[in-house]
Amino acid sequence: MALRPGRVQQIHKRDARGIDRNNQPFTIDKLIRRPGLVSVQRPAFEPGYSHHLREIYPHWGIAVSTCLDDGVQVKHPRLKFDHYVDLVKVWEDQEYIYVEDMYVDVLLYERSYYHVIDMEEFGEAIAERMVSTTEAKRVLENTQKFVDAMKRSRLSYVIWKQKYGTHRRHL
Repeated sequence: MALRPGRVQQIHKRDARGIDRNNQPFTIDKLIRRPGLVSVQRPAFEPGYSHHLREIYPHWGIAVSTCLDDGVQVKHPRLKFDHYVDLVKVWEDQEYIYVEDMYVDVLLYERSYYHVIDMEEFGEAIAERMVSTTEAKRVLENTQKFVDAMKRSRLSYVIWKQKYGTHRRHL
């Protein structure tokens, strides 16, 4: 499968390494694979926290990023969100797990509110035929299902994760 430039992160299945969307290698401190979840912890990208945790839920079509400082969750130092949710497409081959950013993102402010962003970027990708109508439909459905489940979880990712995280319920 051809990779869309600047959109796909690659996670090596056996080595503690990956390749970022910008084609830069990175190290993985911890990789966990369970049914319905791939969890990657790596060094932080910027100052203000020590590690970046990315929990990928292929069935939901989301990847949730959280900033950690010495193992404790912290708000993003600049933007002050608790969790950053990418709508994604996930597939794998013998060597890598591929996580493609599908443009739409959700910022979660734990127990307060959420904010859906980058819809204009998503619209441009559709208009320029970088995303098929089938992919676009799936992204919009996944966005709606996730936001609805977050509302039912009292806007808490912690509660969402317990209730829906690796389960295949899309109520």
